[in-house]
Amino acid sequence: DTPVAAASVAQVHFAETTAGDPVAVKVLRPGVEAAFARDLELFAWLADAAERHVAGLDRLRPREVVASLRDWVAIELDLRLEAAAAAELRDNFRDDPDVVVPAIDWQHTGRRMMTVQRIAGIPIEDRAAIVAAGIDPTAVAERVIRVFLKQALRDGYFHADMHHGNLFVAEDGRLELVDFGIMGRLDLKTRRFMAEMLGAFLTGNWRRAAEVHFEAGYVPADRDVDAFAQACRSIGEPILGRPVDEISIGRLLAQLFQITETFGMQTQTHLLLLQKTMVTVEGVARGLDPDINFWEVARPVIEDWARDNLGPEAMLREAAGNLLDFARRLPRIAGQIENLALQDRPPAAMPQRHRRHGRWLQTLLLAVIAALLAALLLRLG
Repeated sequence: DTPVAAASVAQVHFAETTAGDPVAVKVLRPGVEAAFARDLELFAWLADAAERHVAGLDRLRPREVVASLRDWVAIELDLRLEAAAAAELRDNFRDDPDVVVPAIDWQHTGRRMMTVQRIAGIPIEDRAAIVAAGIDPTAVAERVIRVFLKQALRDGYFHADMHHGNLFVAEDGRLELVDFGIMGRLDLKTRRFMAEMLGAFLTGNWRRAAEVHFEAGYVPADRDVDAFAQACRSIGEPILGRPVDEISIGRLLAQLFQITETFGMQTQTHLLLLQKTMVTVEGVARGLDPDINFWEVARPVIEDWARDNLGPEAMLREAAGNLLDFARRLPRIAGQIENLALQDRPPAAMPQRHRRHGRWLQTLLLAVIAALLAALLLRLG
């Protein structure tokens, strides 16, 4: 039948299972793998030539960008991996009041075909239909921003293609997400950087905004932190001082990019999807409410996450986890040290007191770690 959605990689058809369940079936286009392989070879050649022959372009890491693109494409062209991504995102948002992620029909899913629960929401770009359904478009706009931040900050795993075509609004106002071919991951260090950087700009703490970039290693250590703080102020103050409808996360990111050359900053390939998605999310939200303030909606989400993950208790939890990990590895480390000592002196020739000393030292270290863990757990309790 006529596809209900079609793009360069795949198209989607509505169907029913033999059990009568309504589903959507995504099917890869014939020959798309070979087409992508040719394109990626061309991109790799262009990136290599540009990095070798264009002065200063190596700072933008074009070869690493293409390598990241190759990884993303590999996932997008295996619909089993996309299905797994959807299932993981669904688990992350189980019982969440803001979003619905359709279930995967694994019995009818393979490398070139994916079957998912059919949704019946209103396309998010149809603002008039959303209003006609009695749903507040401003509430939906705020939900778009919250859902993105929950994914990026709370879970470190986010839908990286949140454009209008992949977002629908259920009859109860919740978001419905589709198309999970492009997903992004952020480790805890990157999430901390993101939260602290956005928090610093939200509060106008330009010195802290600069320090966060240095701590993350995004600005070379030989650069002046005060000069970078001044550059952050030059970007942030004009934006934060504008009317609500002119405050833009996209403008902030664009101007941050403009100062990268001055301070010798290199492209952070793991942040490319995040930056792209932030701009897309803001555009979707503004389509629903032109006066939406990304900063105001983001503030409580960022502050809640920072309180749970950057405060004293979070630091204690992390320290306790590190100590537990060290305690688990200590016997193996002690054994490796003892083996190294035995390589220099046969066991029969080693005085008995040395062997007793080694066991005593290991026992003492374990006791110290146990005491520290107990103190940390008491503090957390």
